[in-house]
Amino acid sequence: MQYTDTVERSTELLRKALPLMSHQAAALHPTSYAVWYAYVAQDRSTLRTAVDLHLARHGTLDEAATEALYRRHLAEPDPLAAQQVADGLQRLLSGMCDSAEEASGHTRRFGQTLQRMATELAGDSAQAGEVATLDTLRGHTQDMQQAMAQLQQRLADSQREIDTLRAEVQRARHESLQDGLTGLPNRRAFDQRLAACLATHAAVPQTAAPCVLMLDIDHFKRINDSYGHAFGDQVLRGVAQVLQALVTAPALAARVGGEEFAVLLPASPLAAAQAL
Repeated sequence: MQYTDTVERSTELLRKALPLMSHQAAALHPTSYAVWYAYVAQDRSTLRTAVDLHLARHGTLDEAATEALYRRHLAEPDPLAAQQVADGLQRLLSGMCDSAEEASGHTRRFGQTLQRMATELAGDSAQAGEVATLDTLRGHTQDMQQAMAQLQQRLADSQREIDTLRAEVQRARHESLQDGLTGLPNRRAFDQRLAACLATHAAVPQTAAPCVLMLDIDHFKRINDSYGHAFGDQVLRGVAQVLQALVTAPALAARVGGEEFAVLLPASPLAAAQAL
């Protein structure tokens, strides 16, 4: 799904979503964040209804319920968006881990101060009430330390899950942009790169426009029919290898169809394209 919220609104939604996420059985990962972000944004009534109904019946969202809600109401086959969410959540959790660690340090030092004060007052019977008060505060401080330690552990676990997710998303994105047979970029990768080049040229018209070379293997069907598809695949790989050897960055060679290939030359004079 596409997000058009401003920085200010997305920050406010983040502030509202995090407390809701932290009370659920599911870990703090991008899928959970997407569900609760959409929930507090109130722009998907069916999602809010489904979440409220599940909470009324079960009290909390576990991993299975969170995944099901995401797939039913939010999921789209967009690896780039998933990568951006994973990267954003990794930065968010990294900051939360740092904040939790700092808060834990403050709590620990406060507990040590209370312990020292209680020890100093312990020998004075006239101040027994103060000692009891300090002992009570110290007990609450220890409880807070334990809660902070549990939060740090949960955040650390979520960080590891996000690291794994980022690796999986990166692999999926790479695979979604690569032709499995030849190893060249596929039609989707070519279209994305061409759109970016056209946008750059539109923004800076004085630069050279991109050039596109289209290639097609003559009589490829006859090759397949005469020698078999395995031989045809070898021909496709051979053409891809030739293109890879001839085309260097920032140019892009891609397989855009069955026996069709294309070469994109960003900001290239026509003469350079003709020479290639």
